[in-house]
Amino acid sequence: MSKFGFEAVSVISRREHAIAATAVESTHLHAGMGREQVMRMTAGMRQNFANVGLPYAFTDQGVVANTMDAHRVLAWCGSPEAQDKAVEVIFEGYFAQERAPNDRELLIEACVAAGKSEAEARAFLDDKNACRDQVQRELSEARGVRGVPHFVIRQPGRDPVQISGAQPPDVFERALQ
Repeated sequence: MSKFGFEAVSVISRREHAIAATAVESTHLHAGMGREQVMRMTAGMRQNFANVGLPYAFTDQGVVANTMDAHRVLAWCGSPEAQDKAVEVIFEGYFAQERAPNDRELLIEACVAAGKSEAEARAFLDDKNACRDQVQRELSEARGVRGVPHFVIRQPGRDPVQISGAQPPDVFERALQ
């Protein structure tokens, strides 16, 4: 039986986080693309999202931010089901509403969706050391990952299969056979 869960991955350096103010600027710095190239890529992403009925916003209004607290929230949520509920809120906030992934209120909403109380969420976020070691370990293990999402499929008796970046369903179907 397969187990699904989220682990921390960061493909944008601390330097890029410090320099870039918007998602467009960050993509430009990280990928080495010009603004026009970034916007063409974005049009393709918008279409990919639309193809599966999801909203997508990527403009100069969207901001990038350090994702440590979002990763801590996912680690704290525990079960894959709770993580899934929390990450849905975070992804909706980031990809559709252009909210920063470290927006405190967004993270509290994610915790509540995962079954935590608002008070528990606030206390957790106030404790900057909570789940930090686990996230740091996951980030260390993920060195070299170049695209997100990044999937590692582990099946008994088989070598792990890694799938990087947004891929069509048939790539996953082949990996799971």
